[in-house]
Amino acid sequence: MIHHFPLFSAAHSLSRHDFRNFYLPFSKVIKEKVLTAANVFFLEDMEQMDELLVPGSHLPILKDFFKTTVQTHAPVGHDHCLFLPFIIDTQYSVVALITGLDPLFVRKVGHDWLKETRDTLQQEFLTLKQAGVDLQTGLLNGVHLNTLFDTCPEGEHIGLALVEIYPKVRTAMEDMQHVRRSAAILKSFTGEHIPLYHIGQSVFAYPCRNCDENSAAKFGPLLVSFLKREQFKRVHVGYSQGKISNTADQDSELNQSGTSGRQILDEAWLALQTACKRGPFNFCTYQSLQNAQRHPLYASEKNILARVTPHWHQLDQFLLVQIHSTKPLENFYEKIALTLTGSKKIKASDTDMYLLLPTTDSQEAIVLVQEILQSFTHQGQNKGVIAAGIARFPFSNFRKTEILSNCRKALLHGELLGPGKITVFDALSLNVSGDIFYGEGDIPRAIREYKKGLLIAPHDVNLLNSLGVSYAMMNRHHGAIDCFLKALTIKRDDFISCYNLGLERKLQGNIVSAVQSFEHALQCPREDEQDTENARKELPLQLGKLYCLTGRYQETLDILLPWYSSESSNPGSGRAFRYLGESFHGVGRDREAMGWLQRAIRFDEFDADALSLLGEIYLANNEGDEIALKLCEKSVELNQTAPLFYLRLATAQIQCGYLETAKENLQPCLRNKALKEAAGFQMGLLYWKQGQRKSARYWFSKTLAHAQAGTMRQTLASHYLSEIETRQIHSI
Repeated sequence: MIHHFPLFSAAHSLSRHDFRNFYLPFSKVIKEKVLTAANVFFLEDMEQMDELLVPGSHLPILKDFFKTTVQTHAPVGHDHCLFLPFIIDTQYSVVALITGLDPLFVRKVGHDWLKETRDTLQQEFLTLKQAGVDLQTGLLNGVHLNTLFDTCPEGEHIGLALVEIYPKVRTAMEDMQHVRRSAAILKSFTGEHIPLYHIGQSVFAYPCRNCDENSAAKFGPLLVSFLKREQFKRVHVGYSQGKISNTADQDSELNQSGTSGRQILDEAWLALQTACKRGPFNFCTYQSLQNAQRHPLYASEKNILARVTPHWHQLDQFLLVQIHSTKPLENFYEKIALTLTGSKKIKASDTDMYLLLPTTDSQEAIVLVQEILQSFTHQGQNKGVIAAGIARFPFSNFRKTEILSNCRKALLHGELLGPGKITVFDALSLNVSGDIFYGEGDIPRAIREYKKGLLIAPHDVNLLNSLGVSYAMMNRHHGAIDCFLKALTIKRDDFISCYNLGLERKLQGNIVSAVQSFEHALQCPREDEQDTENARKELPLQLGKLYCLTGRYQETLDILLPWYSSESSNPGSGRAFRYLGESFHGVGRDREAMGWLQRAIRFDEFDADALSLLGEIYLANNEGDEIALKLCEKSVELNQTAPLFYLRLATAQIQCGYLETAKENLQPCLRNKALKEAAGFQMGLLYWKQGQRKSARYWFSKTLAHAQAGTMRQTLASHYLSEIETRQIHSI
């Protein structure tokens, strides 16, 4: 059972990260203490000074004073600048460079006053940190997030991603364990590049500065997929962004651009709620909700459909061409001349026009459209400005009313090929439109697009993969596996199909088949596919984990050591530490195992597996019985459902003399088929230490009967039985 209250104590020291995370409030406190201060910079090393622009100062001189401050840990003044060092530990300090001061003040100020001010500031910084840190996870909290938005400079562009990883738990303790694991995994995704907040109820936040919508569109799906691979059951992400305006309320009334920090938070929350309604794994941006009417794939407007329908009403077959200009052109409608008998042109807007051609010959239509596009191109002008999308009827099972949207999908398909393209609607167009919906988190609509594409091209491997991934995001695992298997029957060495199939088999608990799929993916030839780059980087880690899980320790080392060497600068590389430690232990190299497990605990202090195994190794190698006991106790506190952790804890307790407590912890292990032999030996050892020879003989005899010959446990059981017999003879 848990013995300690499961919350962190309040922070009692500062770290160098705090000066980045609390930059604005720390700067504000300094400006209140040191009057006339214009700017504050927190410097960790000399290289940061190259980016500074300090009016009226020579950079080489400032660097010399910075170096002196770091070496002496004493405040230094020069001209209109002050250097205040804040000591993080005995070997490291962060220096606050304060500029814009009165040079007379800098010359006259006393050294004692500077030291006293520095110490006062450091204490106030610590108070600010304590108020801004979540006790459950050690992350920044909602108070700090509100402060961040309230103090953001006017005009700064802010993006906010809210992440909900809702737990499926029965107790408050399980909820705490879930939140802490979520925090550790999320930190490994971004490292220190983006600050991470826990704002309560398993909702986390990533605020980022100067990010755009395109980056967010990639960040959201990547994060959701990453967390799904880490076997979370439900993950939702909502995103919004805006330019900070302190007069946002007035601006909105005047229809001017400007957003308050609170408004960005509200918008991200609305996007998160929308994502929650779309399935177990989803991502949504507020902008996609706000601009739904202007979405490039939004259903055709009724007025355009009403103008086109009378012309095709009597036609059983035809081609519809949408001509789109990226800018208004003079006489756009009038200049288009149609030579094909029965053709019609319908104006939709200043930049869009539809041509209805009574033919199904796509090549004939392409020639006609090429002539039209060339008529707008004079001496290189307007080149690439006009593009066209062509759709025909009848085609597959599409209704006439869907042909308008098919033209639009062909145009979007053409945009990927370059400006000014003429594109005929086909299965690839539906793959593109499906990817657009998928990227916005509308996975049900993406699935519909991919299915339509497969009706046209049932053997398209890309469509099968896209549909399989979408099924996986909806937890429709059997459908996903069927798609990946079908793709592999068409293209046996398709890397992404093998990789995705391995992930699905792993989630289904079919470890042997998952290993086979990952090994197959490892052998697939490289192709010019940028989309698979992240998967290729992740594959060795996924395969290494499964090797370790199945006891193939040397193979784990063979694949994970090179992977870590190449990915060590990546914040997620720490996910390999525990598996490397376990594998080194598995091949008998305990010294190296200890090093990797210690790194695993620094990477994730809530890693119960690493804590438990490190405790066992410490105990076996005489590295400190009490330390080993503490590690094993901590692992059981974090995970109270793993019998192996109780066995290791009981072993440490027996070694340290806590025999009655150890006896209680061995009970669940004796009921576990895989552990009862080891637990029985420990029971024998426990009774031996208590002097109960009859009970000890019983358990050692059971161990001797069931243990594999030649093992250490069998040898020790035989030794203790001999000791018991010898003592019994002597007592007679």
